[in-house]
Amino acid sequence: MSNPRNGDTKPPCLPRNGLVKIPTQPNSLSSASITKGTPAMKNRLCQPSSVPAILSPALAHRSDLPIPSLASPLSLAALAGVSSPPSASLVGLNMGEGSEQPSPERLPGSPSERQLAVDEKILNRLFWYFSACEKCVLAQVCKAWRRVLYQPKFWVGLTPVLHTKELYNVLPGGEKEFVSLQGFAVRGFDGFCLVGVSDLDICEFIDNYPLSKKGVKSMSLKRSTITDAGLEVMLEQMQGVVRLELSGCNDFTEAGLWSSLNARITALSVSDCINVADDAIAAISQLLPNLTELNLQAYHVTDTALAYFTAKQGYTTHTLRLNSCWEITNHGVVNMVHSLPNLSVLSLSGCSKVTDDGVELVAENLRKLRSLDLSWCPRITDMALEYIACDLHKLEELVLDRCVRITDTGLSYLSTMSSLRSLYLRWCCQV
Repeated sequence: MSNPRNGDTKPPCLPRNGLVKIPTQPNSLSSASITKGTPAMKNRLCQPSSVPAILSPALAHRSDLPIPSLASPLSLAALAGVSSPPSASLVGLNMGEGSEQPSPERLPGSPSERQLAVDEKILNRLFWYFSACEKCVLAQVCKAWRRVLYQPKFWVGLTPVLHTKELYNVLPGGEKEFVSLQGFAVRGFDGFCLVGVSDLDICEFIDNYPLSKKGVKSMSLKRSTITDAGLEVMLEQMQGVVRLELSGCNDFTEAGLWSSLNARITALSVSDCINVADDAIAAISQLLPNLTELNLQAYHVTDTALAYFTAKQGYTTHTLRLNSCWEITNHGVVNMVHSLPNLSVLSLSGCSKVTDDGVELVAENLRKLRSLDLSWCPRITDMALEYIACDLHKLEELVLDRCVRITDTGLSYLSTMSSLRSLYLRWCCQV
């Protein structure tokens, strides 16, 4: 804003008494104020107009691009490594027809701003700097941006989470129509998390997702009402699934696991499923010979279940997490260490009946361990830490949260472990 008296230009934001006053805009929007406690909001509202909002701050930290700083003018031409006039503006600025500022004279053969904004070479480099949420928004700008962003390389490692209400569109007549999943297929998603679905919803998903038969590698069902029949149909139809997670699914039974589990599954996670007990572990151990990772959180699993693992799992299984398996005791640990001698990751978090003797069995028999979680095991004392320090020479991570009997003496044993990289001692009240 300019002062008609002296022609001076006022800064866009004037601090006063700890507040930042935002001047009224031409569109008659009311002014707003923010406190000193929100510097991020202050910077966003008061940034100079020469910095485009579309550029992520992460750009400033990439050394492989010719970017001096975000405070200095940057054109898409510089990002792509092509010549551009010194006065070329930033993407998103001066691109509309009828702009008040005059268009600069371009060098012969130099691309226009519109051409740069849709140049696939530039966009393929630029879009790496944005988060997944930002990419979803940017894909709605125009067809050219969506075509570039919908390449599978931009979505590797991401898992879409779909709730039941997001799977259907309500038609004017009140009927429901399953949504189109073509956009997910174009981006090549090979894993999904479905929340609150039923057997019918899963069948609809299989029929409507083009990659469901062979292309989906990972499936996660949370708080769902899937039954034994639905689980059997899903694993029979989706032949590519090798990673399966069932969390909060209380309608399937152990019989459903016996009828549906397939030998191709290599990673299984079961938690908060009330019908999972020892027979479920028997099904897992006998039907999944190639199992490499098992995550189990079940209140009714006993020591007997850990004796079901076969010699095949002993060679393949390297990760076992038994979380809040309250009935597991030292006898179960004996069965486990003899059945699964090649474990590299073990969690006994919340197995409150395991004592120092159980830790001694682990240390003597599982010498390949790199990660051990003993959190929420109240019977563990300093003696267990001495066993760990003496035998687990490859251990890199140790979690001891809520081990309330551990003292400074036990930590002195751990000080001799040269391989240890991470040690967690949260809520250890005697340390």
